[in-house]
Amino acid sequence: MELLISPYIFIRSKRSTSNIKMSLIKDYLPVLAVVVGSSLAYLYGKRNSNISNFNQQAKENLKDLLEPMYYSLRDIIHIEDPYEREYNLKIWFNNHNPYKVPIHKLADKSLIENFLNLRNQYKNLYTMTSMYQEDLFERKLQSFYGNLEKQYWLTFNSIYQDYRWYNRILNTHFTFRKLLEFTKNLKNFSQFFAFFSLATLLLGGYFRFLKRINLSDTDLIPAEVMILATSVLALSIVFITICELAIPGTPMALLDRITKKVSKIRKNISNFFK
Repeated sequence: MELLISPYIFIRSKRSTSNIKMSLIKDYLPVLAVVVGSSLAYLYGKRNSNISNFNQQAKENLKDLLEPMYYSLRDIIHIEDPYEREYNLKIWFNNHNPYKVPIHKLADKSLIENFLNLRNQYKNLYTMTSMYQEDLFERKLQSFYGNLEKQYWLTFNSIYQDYRWYNRILNTHFTFRKLLEFTKNLKNFSQFFAFFSLATLLLGGYFRFLKRINLSDTDLIPAEVMILATSVLALSIVFITICELAIPGTPMALLDRITKKVSKIRKNISNFFK
């Protein structure tokens, strides 16, 4: 008789423990919601403040150093006459003396180090003139120019990424403007629901995995909610794709990234077979 009762008592005790856990979760859920909501509000405000500070700093960097430095070096790179090129390089290095200009506005440690190494290599041309030194300087110059160009366009795009959008909607008919604004808001909402649905699916899958390996006896998220989250995720992806094609500027940016990636792969393949 004792052997028959013991399993029943064990199962009942296990269910009682599970009910206590669920009760604790329900009791602390409002507190958790307040804490999470306050944290998200704080992080959102801090994020907006950081973005505002970044944009201001990026504009200063672009105006004070990156733009003049990049375009002047770009002109020098394309000079074919060696004497004219050498003369302009000397002026360029004099104009960008670290003791006179704010080199820190390159905003990248490796880029600053590349520039200082390039400057030292340029000085060595006058003390150790040789074909090796000239070739080494030319390689470093081309490398620095490529990195400087990349940094310039990254900063430029971070500042003016929404310029085409506002230029388009502010110079179009009221009806079409509202349609575009609705499309952008729909994209933002779709991204939110996609993230929320994905988080729901991951959380539900995690608890189902725990139940499968006997570490938990409950499914925190019901199967119906999982099915709904899957449908919402698929629908959100469809809406995001449609909105990406409708919003001005976005398809071109996406197409540019794809084109550059394909060109880079093609170049690597061609260099491999040379």
